[in-house]
Amino acid sequence: VIALPGGAADYANLQTHGEQVFVLKDSGTGDSLQVINFSDDESPKTVVEKASDYVLSADGKKLLVQLHNDYAILDAKEKQVFTDKKLDLKNLNLRIEPKVEWQQMYVDGWRILRDWFYDPNIHGMDWLAIKNKYQPWVDAATHRTDLDYAFGEIAGELNSGHVYVNAGDQPSVERRSHGLLGAEFSHDKSGYFKIEKIFNGENWHADFRSPLTEPGVKAKVGDYVIAINGISVKSVNNLYQLLEDSVGRTITLTLNNKPSDRKTRTVHVKPIAQETNLRYLDWVNSRAAMVEKLSNGRIGYVHLPNTAIAGNRELFKQFLPQITKDALIIDDRYNGGGFIPDRMIEMLSRKTLSYWKFRGLKPNATPLIAHDGPKAMLINGYSSSGGDALPYYFRKLKLGKLIGTRTWGGLIGISGNPGLADGGLLLASTFRVMNTEGNWIVENEGVTPDIEVIDRPELVYNGDDPSLQRAVQELLKDLKENPRKSIKAPKAPTEF
Repeated sequence: VIALPGGAADYANLQTHGEQVFVLKDSGTGDSLQVINFSDDESPKTVVEKASDYVLSADGKKLLVQLHNDYAILDAKEKQVFTDKKLDLKNLNLRIEPKVEWQQMYVDGWRILRDWFYDPNIHGMDWLAIKNKYQPWVDAATHRTDLDYAFGEIAGELNSGHVYVNAGDQPSVERRSHGLLGAEFSHDKSGYFKIEKIFNGENWHADFRSPLTEPGVKAKVGDYVIAINGISVKSVNNLYQLLEDSVGRTITLTLNNKPSDRKTRTVHVKPIAQETNLRYLDWVNSRAAMVEKLSNGRIGYVHLPNTAIAGNRELFKQFLPQITKDALIIDDRYNGGGFIPDRMIEMLSRKTLSYWKFRGLKPNATPLIAHDGPKAMLINGYSSSGGDALPYYFRKLKLGKLIGTRTWGGLIGISGNPGLADGGLLLASTFRVMNTEGNWIVENEGVTPDIEVIDRPELVYNGDDPSLQRAVQELLKDLKENPRKSIKAPKAPTEF
């Protein structure tokens, strides 16, 4: 084992032949293709300045290099020029006979489940009989979606979570995103549209940008939209007709604080493609406000939308500012899963190990991000996959009560497998959860609550949140019986 020369960077797709090592190097300005000769101590040499991908030939003499949608065959040595050897592919066509391809993909998909499924006995199924059972369906297929339907039936035969069918090439129409303003409107009898609600966003990152709250816009609830890009909204029945193809483009809104086209003001905004994140943020803030009011500020609230990137982001964002609360509600409802939530439960289960006293300041805890008070977790039937695992870990570590309804029950997980010839995918579940006693758990069962509370739709519609309200009651009861302790620094050693 030797250390190859080269500075810190993101290296990928390492391939070798003899004493030569080829690798894609990204130093932050895009990938370049590098070659290193490990028989000397010289620094890496550049083959081509920019490359998206490459393949080294078996004899090590040539490289097939990709740059975006272009390809070139280059010598496997330094200082090559991509444009000199670029392949002319404008007349290259691939002939596909769909029914032949579907037959190949059917067998391939069947084999993928056979060879990648976590249980080599395939849950006791006669897998060859399953192939023969659905073969007539594939023979009769006249559209790519017919093949997916057969795959869906085969996936169902496994009686397992996380076996997914993702479509490949098929006739499709272009999907267009049209402009949204992060607000709710009513159609006034005057013919103008009144702003009834503006969703607050987090305008420092694009996914949570709320157009009407950006600097200089100065739109407010109660304002009327008089025109968009100079066209009166009276000319349409639906405000969004005037926002077609406006995502990311600067448009003008003519506003007024009354339904009149006189003494208006004009603002410039950039519409967004979707409001899902803004509505999610509004829901979370309304839950937090409810908890704040019901508990008189004693209980904090954290919602975790999944156990992937967004969920970890929300945990870090919401948890740290609330570690001084006496108690915490962790809301796992509608958690879509993602990664195994070991890091998340580790943060939720942290205990204070020590304090540090600075002159003139209150004692600081270590670890800083930790909460010692009582907790409760909310769950429901949409707490799924990683959202199943999180409440299971929460209960195992005895962090508090689970309140709500039984979780989804899907903990045979996925880690990837080969795809199909046309870009489709039959995703096999490759690993299954067990408890520390060696028993299968959670899959097809879910995690049951300690206290069952049904979020009845008519109550939710009227503004209640039964699970949340019960959690506040339980935590206030816990705090009454076991109040959270606070610590004061002792007198300084020299103080008498």
